[in-house]
Amino acid sequence: MEPFEINSRDDILAYVVAEAEKGNKQWFGFLQQKMTGISLVHQIAARHADKFTPDEIVDYVNRLNNSIFNRMIKPGAL
Repeated sequence: MEPFEINSRDDILAYVVAEAEKGNKQWFGFLQQKMTGISLVHQIAARHADKFTPDEIVDYVNRLNNSIFNRMIKPGAL
């Protein structure tokens, strides 16, 4: 896999899309999930900090990442 420099959430999205299009689900490991989760936490917090506590946002993102993995990435999914 070629090195992929990530400087912004747009870079993360581009990386996720590019890797997903290759059809190999093994690229989305723990590190990628963690990076995606951190970016998502910041985005949700920026938009909804008046409605949710930081812990609620982190819990939601953890559940979302687990759901994405189990329903889209895990071998046998989709």
